[in-house]
Amino acid sequence: MSKPWAVVLSSDAVGLGAVRSLRAGGVPTVVVMLDSWEPVRASRYAEKVLVPKSRDVEAAILNVLARIDRGPRPILIPTTDHLTHFVARHRARLEERFRCCIPPNAAIDIVLDKARDTKLLEGTGIPFPRTVQALPSSPADLISELALPLIVKPRTHVDKENLGWRNVIVRTLSDAETFYRENSGVFGSVIAQELIPGPDDALWECICLFNARSEVARAFTFQKLSTMPAHYGATARGRSERSEALVELAAAVGKRLSYNGLADIDVKYDARDGQYKYLELNPRLGLCHHFGTRCGVNLTLDAYRVACGEDLPAPTAQIEGRTFLAAMEEVGSRLQSGDSILAVCAGVLAALARRPVGPYFSPDDVLPGPFAVARVCYRLTARLWRGQLGTGTAFTKQYGQGL
Repeated sequence: MSKPWAVVLSSDAVGLGAVRSLRAGGVPTVVVMLDSWEPVRASRYAEKVLVPKSRDVEAAILNVLARIDRGPRPILIPTTDHLTHFVARHRARLEERFRCCIPPNAAIDIVLDKARDTKLLEGTGIPFPRTVQALPSSPADLISELALPLIVKPRTHVDKENLGWRNVIVRTLSDAETFYRENSGVFGSVIAQELIPGPDDALWECICLFNARSEVARAFTFQKLSTMPAHYGATARGRSERSEALVELAAAVGKRLSYNGLADIDVKYDARDGQYKYLELNPRLGLCHHFGTRCGVNLTLDAYRVACGEDLPAPTAQIEGRTFLAAMEEVGSRLQSGDSILAVCAGVLAALARRPVGPYFSPDDVLPGPFAVARVCYRLTARLWRGQLGTGTAFTKQYGQGL
């Protein structure tokens, strides 16, 4: 009997990785793209469908999905918080034609709101940074509650888009006063947390799959070595390393949230007390999930199997020591940190010598790599032409230190 089709709602490297991971399991796949510059468009795998430009993006996606006819109820896999939220909002309509590979709506609503998920974890014994869900009336009160340094984050992915920044680092009372003066109108859209000290390699990630009993059925853990934006962003360089302590923390979080489905959990090791501390849970595949596939843990394929009603095969051991490198992001991160061009080039060449897994480049699917490079060149040229090269989203604000 032929396998049910998978339909991937693609976003950049995450969507490309999903297509490649499903291909590894022989799953026939349609990939739905919202951007003509999606790297998956150059992949040798999957059938491609481009959502036409529209003022009503959600209606356009729904129209495209309504025209996909690939047997009885394909498995629908979104690859961003936005797309997961979209599928959740339209679940009743979509479930008529698809099996939606997302967590329960109640869990999605909680984990996509940092104020709600941290509130739910209070008093459970699950370690996470000290958090203020509602900012107090004065910067002095905020510092009294959390101490310095601290970090301010948007509550939701929608808030992040509206605010135009990913987080704000507050290191002094003057920083806090500046933040309060410039952002008093958005206090309902943010939370504040203590900033756990430590280098990039104190950051870890656990991409996992929870079963219907909210137990960890599969997990891939890895250590971040650098991020983009520097220190507070997505993985630029990482190393596969199995951590049972991380899996145990993920299991405790999943139980508390009554979670079921894919999860991408960010964690930071706090050397002050020797604990891994929960930072956030994204209710979908993480950027490095295909890195997991290349290390023997194919979470996309396992989530597809569960959605099809199949039992999971016996797990295989995670391959440890393998590395991940997003070369363009690593260059940006190192330059942002103030490293010289010579040092950056030497570091990237050394990382490449270890034959890392990349988000775009793959020996069995070559074209998405140069396609991604061409996209960067095109966008930089377009910004230069419009005189916008020095502008853009401030992912991390650090008052007194530039962006």
